[in-house]
Amino acid sequence: MLAGAPLAAYGIHAWTTPRAPHATFETFRTGIAQQADVTLADGSVVTLDTASTLKVRLGGGARQVTLDGQGWFRIRPGDTPFRISAGGRDFTAHEGTFDVRTDTDRVRAFADTGRLMLEGDGSSVALTPGRLLAVRDSEVVIRTLDDPASFTGWRTGLLQFEDTPLAEAVAEFNRYRVQPIRLADDRAGAVRVSGAFRTTGAPAFVGALATGFPVRVKHDTRDGIVIASR
Repeated sequence: MLAGAPLAAYGIHAWTTPRAPHATFETFRTGIAQQADVTLADGSVVTLDTASTLKVRLGGGARQVTLDGQGWFRIRPGDTPFRISAGGRDFTAHEGTFDVRTDTDRVRAFADTGRLMLEGDGSSVALTPGRLLAVRDSEVVIRTLDDPASFTGWRTGLLQFEDTPLAEAVAEFNRYRVQPIRLADDRAGAVRVSGAFRTTGAPAFVGALATGFPVRVKHDTRDGIVIASR
């Protein structure tokens, strides 16, 4: 009886200890000009912008997502850090609201509330509220945004430009268009523009260009909208 007691006690302990929940994996996508709210199992919410993909792993001691595109993160507090992988960069937060975006040549993140950590190579960089981080290759730049809507305005369907090269402005509109606007030459792309437009307001944007800037705008059924320098 004494010899069997330890085995019996172990058996009861193993039977009654709850198992750690298995991790779950999900993928969410938006099409061109679509937005969607994704509510995660931990109560966090991610708003995805146009043409974005979010891969989610939750449970099993993990709160982790991978983003391709742009997303507004409302992270609920939790014992497990919330990890965001975007464009090959890794960010960590425990709670807060953040806007993260990937482009072909850089990753940007804005902290609205809370503290977002960029981690890598054994070091970390802290992003605090009101500041925008941009990382390209090994270069990390952090600056204060006087008008956060210049980066986060997409949530309300707004694009804002302040002395922006036309090539960049057109690229922003094209994220929301099935048929992209084309630039015929580099001179046109270098024209600087300012203003606020709806993401669906390409006709108003192009109309303003045609009347107030040194460019010519061509409309046809094959190429759509083409902008060339005068």
